[in-house]
Amino acid sequence: METLADLGYAIVPEELLECDYTGPSRPPRHVQRPTWWHRFFGSF
Repeated sequence: METLADLGYAIVPEELLECDYTGPSRPPRHVQRPTWWHRFFGSF
């Protein structure tokens, strides 16, 4: 993990990615409850 930090990456716990996203960008219409995961990675 230290190597990732040295490269400028931040480790984000998975639980935070599942929190509701209420920011300005709109998720795709088929997303019922947008999360931070949807915001950064989309839906699969």
